[in-house]
Amino acid sequence: MEPQTYQQLAAVEDRHWWHRSREKLAAQYIRRMALAHDATILDVGCGTGGTTRFLLEFGQVTGVDMSPIAVRHARAKAPQATIVEGDANQLGRLFAPASFDLVTLFNVLYHRWVRDDADMLRQIHALLKPGGWLLITDAAHKTLMREHDVLDMGKTRYTRADFRRYFAQTGFRYERGQYFNAAALPICLALALKHRWFGSRAPRPDGQIAELNVPPAVINRTMMVYMTVENWLFSRLPFSCGVTLLVVGRKF
Repeated sequence: MEPQTYQQLAAVEDRHWWHRSREKLAAQYIRRMALAHDATILDVGCGTGGTTRFLLEFGQVTGVDMSPIAVRHARAKAPQATIVEGDANQLGRLFAPASFDLVTLFNVLYHRWVRDDADMLRQIHALLKPGGWLLITDAAHKTLMREHDVLDMGKTRYTRADFRRYFAQTGFRYERGQYFNAAALPICLALALKHRWFGSRAPRPDGQIAELNVPPAVINRTMMVYMTVENWLFSRLPFSCGVTLLVVGRKF
């Protein structure tokens, strides 16, 4: 991302309904893992530190990111965590095998700087202790590729079937998962069609991404309420839909 985009993300991730809802959903899944109170957690592609700080509720957290700008923000936002500046494509060189109980990737795998998805998952498998967990959130459905993904350096989007295949190839057992943020499907599909037909506009000079901006307070609150209801409903239904995907795998 552009330097200005990191600044934007650092400013909005604590308040934006999407980030906060993603954390709440991830927390539900992490609690079901029944981690020990001193669990070791690796946050891959920790960005500006919002997810790293959130994970401190569940154990001792290490965050890793290749951007020095992101690392500075993360160290300020999550001072109790260990923040490492390093290339996540080289996780096996940065950390010892069998070091972590949980590894997380919050909308990281789809970035263009991840050179080989399966290779990264194999490295993560080696870093996990036996019985360790992997939690991933990422962009869902290739048909929804749009200008936002281009600006966010996204290379693709995923389905649950993609991760079932990846997990089978890299030694993980697929445990569970769901799509979320169904309300945004019509809007994102319209934006994807617009992008397909008309292409991308020139990036804004300030490097800002419109979809990252915090909406007016009443909309932000309304979406938080909606996402709470959606998460409750989708956790009880055999299916779900949405523009983002959460999956959980386990090492055995």
